[in-house]
Amino acid sequence: MSKISELRLHARNRRLPCCVKLNDLTPELLAHNLFIYEDLSSDPSNISTETTYSDRVENAVAGISLGKQVRDLGKFYKQIHTDEISLLCKYDPYNTRFAMLEPDHSISYHMDPPNIYNLICPLTHDVILEFKDKSESLFYVCEIGEVWFINPSYLHASHHEAEETRIAMLANFDYSEKVYESLTRLL
Repeated sequence: MSKISELRLHARNRRLPCCVKLNDLTPELLAHNLFIYEDLSSDPSNISTETTYSDRVENAVAGISLGKQVRDLGKFYKQIHTDEISLLCKYDPYNTRFAMLEPDHSISYHMDPPNIYNLICPLTHDVILEFKDKSESLFYVCEIGEVWFINPSYLHASHHEAEETRIAMLANFDYSEKVYESLTRLL
């Protein structure tokens, strides 16, 4: 994607809200996903830090999503990639993964590529999302089992203040005119 196309798509995405709650998972589906996490996390070879770093560098938004903060993520943030996660989302999610963020840490402000949309669903603790919109910060709390769309074109951060590692389920889905129109109807 050319830099001009990327900037145009970011501008278009900014017409959508910074985040939208899409649905709630059933208690049974939450238990199913937690079981998958417990099974996969028991084998250290499933836990990824290098893939997370490489993926962020490869898909970084120039000038916003690179640098020491991304390299340091591996010290307190890890992921387990698996196709076994179920989020009951109509947007064909892929790159599904469990994200583990250690206590008292944050994922610093970043933007994601404008053609890859994001989903988040807390599994063990609520997720505090922060967005920068012009000069103000907007805060949202995603509760356990809630599936949220995260707009990649807003500067966003994630905070974790509990005393245990936070497990959230993440996924991506691709931008298309059909998806964009569907999200505008949620407003």
